[in-house]
Amino acid sequence: MDFEITKDNFTMEQINALSDKTVASILDNVAQSARAHWIKIAKEDKSHLKVDYLQAIQPIDVGKNTWTISLVGEIAHLIENGAPRLDMRTTLLGPNVPVAPMGKKGKRENKDGGFYRAIPFRHKNMSKGLPYAGRQGTLNRGSLNQKVLARAKAIGRNVHREAKNLTSTTTQAYGGRAKKGTRLAAGLAPKLKAHHKTDIYAGMIKQSKTYEKATQNTYMTFRTISTNVTEGWIRKPLPARHYAEDVNTFVSKMIPKALDAYVKEALK
Repeated sequence: MDFEITKDNFTMEQINALSDKTVASILDNVAQSARAHWIKIAKEDKSHLKVDYLQAIQPIDVGKNTWTISLVGEIAHLIENGAPRLDMRTTLLGPNVPVAPMGKKGKRENKDGGFYRAIPFRHKNMSKGLPYAGRQGTLNRGSLNQKVLARAKAIGRNVHREAKNLTSTTTQAYGGRAKKGTRLAAGLAPKLKAHHKTDIYAGMIKQSKTYEKATQNTYMTFRTISTNVTEGWIRKPLPARHYAEDVNTFVSKMIPKALDAYVKEALK
């Protein structure tokens, strides 16, 4: 999704009364304000997916008489436009997903019929405790309950400490055989939801990839989705936020304010 701010936001009378440089300066200021407003309202979102949305708001791309703010990524657009309830087996194990051998992306065949696949989850910023601060209804009037947040951070720091002590699962960046490491025990964190079989960090591995001058560590867990199990893996309906429409309204109000500010400054 691209949000564009152009000369079309001005009337012809306004354009004729201003120099191209002045119009460009005003539009640049409006674009900067619009992006800041977009980020501000997105930060107030109570969904645990808001971080994905915020990261999807791109820096302003300045073209010829056009200032463009793009929203990129599937998750961000799901938040923006909304989405119905979805059984994720239809997208992860459906007929359009190829059957793949071990080590390749795709689904595998069960011996007794049906399909399954392991879904990787990468864990970053564990010490901030955000999964346990944001997903358990701890948002209170737009801000996190500080006691709950402190508890969540304590959980995250403990998990991160234990994860760093794992024996690495190593691979070579340019090929080579993998070496399996140890996995994180279950129970270091509570379950996020009652129907979960274990906590989100159970079975975590520390995956190390060696380059010429450095080793990069990432922390991963894997969960299995199967057509033979009907529970779980259901994405709830996502209500549309339409933040871009809010930004459009903001811009329409900002243009006359920016013009007024320019006139006042010119008359000083």
